[in-house]
Amino acid sequence: KTLNLRRVYSTHIDSVTMDSQTLSNVENLCDALYNAADENQRASAQQQLMRMQSSLDFIPQCQYILDHSSNPYAKLLASNSLTQLITSHWNNFTLPQRIELRNYILNLLALKGSQLEDFVITSLVLLLCRITKLGWFDESVLRDLLDEASKFLSVGVDHYILGLRILNQLVDEVNIPSNGRTLPQHRKTAVSFRDLNL
Repeated sequence: KTLNLRRVYSTHIDSVTMDSQTLSNVENLCDALYNAADENQRASAQQQLMRMQSSLDFIPQCQYILDHSSNPYAKLLASNSLTQLITSHWNNFTLPQRIELRNYILNLLALKGSQLEDFVITSLVLLLCRITKLGWFDESVLRDLLDEASKFLSVGVDHYILGLRILNQLVDEVNIPSNGRTLPQHRKTAVSFRDLNL
């Protein structure tokens, strides 16, 4: 299921519909970014890939990469791009879109988390915790990540470890100020988190 998070903007900056050929091109650029010996090749790949963080129009492409790519670097790009887009454009998302994205990432971790590379898991967990922090006062369902992470603890060893990582990152994320949030907003969230969960 594709998230219904795409917005229509007047600018069209290379936001093409993702297909298997485009996915292959993105995977090749990711490999060049992380594995190429030539600095110019890495810089060129980075410049092209950073477009994924430039507009909310790229959210469906990020989801497509997470759903269809087997390349861990492409998954890392998609997760990092989503984190950047969420942080930069939080107020552009409706409450149902925020909940839908949070549930999508939570389900992705539950279903495929044990198969992902450690650095991809770290990025996805950060994204999940960022959504929770930014949406802390929006809706109670966005605050119930502790309950959801606790469900991981009863499934098996891999999920147990993943649940602990989510809980650990949530504590870290809530206590670290984010760009785009004022210090009073940060403190209000941190105090509420402490009072409700610790």
